[in-house]
Amino acid sequence: MPYAEVNGARLYYRQHGRGPHLVFVHGAGGNHLVWWQQVAEFSRDFRVTVYDARGWGLSRGDMTVARATLGADLAGLLRHLGIERAHIVAQSMGGRAVAGLARLAPGRIASLVLCGTTAGATNDRVRELQDLLRDERGDAGLREHALAPGFEEAEPGLALLYRQINALNPPRPKGLLGRPPPTYRGSTHEMLARTGAPVLYIVGEHDRITSPEMIREAASLIPGARVHVIPGAGHSCYFERADPWNAAVRGFLEEVLSRENC
Repeated sequence: MPYAEVNGARLYYRQHGRGPHLVFVHGAGGNHLVWWQQVAEFSRDFRVTVYDARGWGLSRGDMTVARATLGADLAGLLRHLGIERAHIVAQSMGGRAVAGLARLAPGRIASLVLCGTTAGATNDRVRELQDLLRDERGDAGLREHALAPGFEEAEPGLALLYRQINALNPPRPKGLLGRPPPTYRGSTHEMLARTGAPVLYIVGEHDRITSPEMIREAASLIPGARVHVIPGAGHSCYFERADPWNAAVRGFLEEVLSRENC
């Protein structure tokens, strides 16, 4: 099986197709398997890379790590695979890897698709919305809000598959993915803007973890960033409504590539 020894971790990855490099970075509820509907679509025209973050899926590594480790791992994986420049698609937790990559190796980013994540682009309004959503969710964990209300009843097979993929992940240390301390007032928006990469934010209409309002506020901090809302979907809109999600991402990537070729 393909593994990369990166940053003291052993990262599992898979590559499919030919063309410009397109790298998918999963969220906390997934691993490389969650992108099955995207691999089938995009590997026709792109060299698609999917991988497991350390401590997820088949990847292993020290989990007593700093918040920046996800980004360092992604940068190391790109180096290992000889990927000089790639279009990056990140879901939820994957936004942390994007923030780290933007800091460590901004030149490797050709474009960014940020799904269900601000990627650290924040201000006081974003933080206020995060607090409001946390209060609305109450004692239920984030996992219980990964899918839109009613999705499990409408699509029991897909919902079961989503849960089974999640169940393949080993336990992780408690608090590993917690928010920064309340005193933290930093933001990545200037760093993301400095990459010069086009940015598309995608969010599900019913996302109760990163709501459309929150994503629009985050996008407003990055000049030229766009927002696309997937109707009827929740936090995992790439999985719940793959066809419209894939169409939105493909349209964005085709526009980026056409500008590069002008």
